[in-house]
Amino acid sequence: MSSRHQDNHRQLSADEVDILKSQGCSAEDWNNIFVRPDTDIRRIRQVHFIGRVRIGNMNGLVSVSGLGDVRPQIMHCTIADTQIGDDNYISDVSLLSGYVLGDKVVLVSCGRIIAADDMRTRYNYGIGVRVAVVNEAGGREVAMSTHLSSNIAYIVAMHAYRPHLRQEYERLVDAEAAEATATPATMGRRVSVYNTATIDHVRIGAYTTIEGATLLRNGTILSVKHQSTYIGSSVSATDFIAAEGAKIDGGAQISRSFIGQCSHIGGGFFAEDLLAFACCQLLCGEAISVFAGPYTVSHHKTTLLIAGAYSFFNGGSATNASNHHYRLGPSHQVIFERGVKTGSGSYLLEPAHIGAFSLVVGHHKTNPDTTLYPFSVIAERDGESHLLIAQNLRTVGIFRDSRKWQKRDLRTLSKRDCITFDVLNPITVGQMIKAVRHIEEDLETQKAEIIVDAGIRIRRALLPRAVKAYTSAIDFYLGKAYLNDKGMSDGIQCDWIDCGGLIAPRPEVEAIEQKLSGGKYSSVEEIGRDFQEIHIHSWETARLWAVGAARSRYAYTNSTDDMPDATQRVAEASRDLKESLLADASREWNARLRTGYGIDGSEEDARIDYQMIHGKMEDNVDIIDLQKHYDEQK
Repeated sequence: MSSRHQDNHRQLSADEVDILKSQGCSAEDWNNIFVRPDTDIRRIRQVHFIGRVRIGNMNGLVSVSGLGDVRPQIMHCTIADTQIGDDNYISDVSLLSGYVLGDKVVLVSCGRIIAADDMRTRYNYGIGVRVAVVNEAGGREVAMSTHLSSNIAYIVAMHAYRPHLRQEYERLVDAEAAEATATPATMGRRVSVYNTATIDHVRIGAYTTIEGATLLRNGTILSVKHQSTYIGSSVSATDFIAAEGAKIDGGAQISRSFIGQCSHIGGGFFAEDLLAFACCQLLCGEAISVFAGPYTVSHHKTTLLIAGAYSFFNGGSATNASNHHYRLGPSHQVIFERGVKTGSGSYLLEPAHIGAFSLVVGHHKTNPDTTLYPFSVIAERDGESHLLIAQNLRTVGIFRDSRKWQKRDLRTLSKRDCITFDVLNPITVGQMIKAVRHIEEDLETQKAEIIVDAGIRIRRALLPRAVKAYTSAIDFYLGKAYLNDKGMSDGIQCDWIDCGGLIAPRPEVEAIEQKLSGGKYSSVEEIGRDFQEIHIHSWETARLWAVGAARSRYAYTNSTDDMPDATQRVAEASRDLKESLLADASREWNARLRTGYGIDGSEEDARIDYQMIHGKMEDNVDIIDLQKHYDEQK
């Protein structure tokens, strides 16, 4: 409560006490009940007061679901050691204890909303709780902070080989937790809570709505006016932080979990030791010890995400993994680079490492590492794992994905997670350059028809096609950067990291890590600001890297002499990519895919029926964008 409210309260007069008693109210000590000078005590009925209670004005209007704008009321409650802001509507609350309420708060038909002192348990509102992500056996714990981002969590979880980094990070978070523990539980302005059984030591940000939750304990709900947070029916959440715009509903059960900005957890989803960052959608399934980077999606009841790191991930139904070999416990893990998808029934025996924008189909027990081969398909054939290198580069779904993620970014205010949306970037293009070199120098020279590489089988006959697909994507990305630069700069050379969704130069990330390890930060928020600085300049840095890579790969030296060659490379690559993607897209209108359409009609009726549902290919928004994108590069 603001100091304005605290400084402007007075004790009840004898007449006011008599009025409250006549309205069914009681108090252990009426001298501990304080009101504002103009508080309308006629709106307080059948309330029992315990300890020190302050009540704000009750002269305005407050919006209550199902009632509209009504006069504030406090009725049918027990209230203990609580400060109440102006124009609150509090009705049928079994016990409200230890809270500081903002203005226009609504509490209706609730059980216990408590934050009483308990010397046996020091509640920290979820701040400082260690989340055992990626590896169930431990060692990669990330302490939760209200300023946690996917980028910060990534270096803490994944760079365990830098122990001082984690120690210093935890020092900052523990200081934040100590400060939180020393402050009272609060509900911000215009919080609404309906039909909720138990809220126990939870800080609730402004404009939060809670409806029908079962249990919320030791957590923080961050929320602001234009990015409000929603907690819905039958939700159970303990030791948690929910960021601005998060939605947790549908009987979700979460513990030791961070739910990022504008993420949705619902449909009975079960999560333990989960970090889910911006715009994730996790419904129906389970997640245990999971680092869910931005845009991790799972919609199926039978899907289990366990002991792994993901981002821009789409899990098929019944996706599963085993994270130990029944020897020394669950000490293994799986890493999915960005953009991986799994088909229905996919299974991986961990450990495994899957390259970016790959598709995993079937069961795989050879611990594959396909990092070198982005845009590939890992498929099971006769019980063996096969790799179709670069197959996904020629699927229109990749192009659609590159557009949809940015369009689906629901974050309207501060974007705590720094995210790079580009499918072609210094990491994926750099990996393709390495893959082409490896194929040409090592794989194609082998005589065997089936080559085993990194725990997976590759058909040698398909390698030229893979090289051609990779080369087109490389030429397109590097050539376009060189043409836009007009040969004005020499470019740069450096390694890159996909740091929790941010494609960042390794030296710049390491500079943050050195600063953190050296105790140079005074808060987690400061670390986030440094990642924001990297993000602001990352596109320009990536462009300079591409210029440098183009000069190195094609031996470009003079802008005038080399421009025609770069122009030709981009044009040919654009034509190849466009034709491949359009050919793949055209399959969506193939006669076989019309099976089940035009019920009771002719074949022509089936064609028309399909067209009525899917539209014409030439009118499809993604197809139009695709053609425009590649035509502009000619």
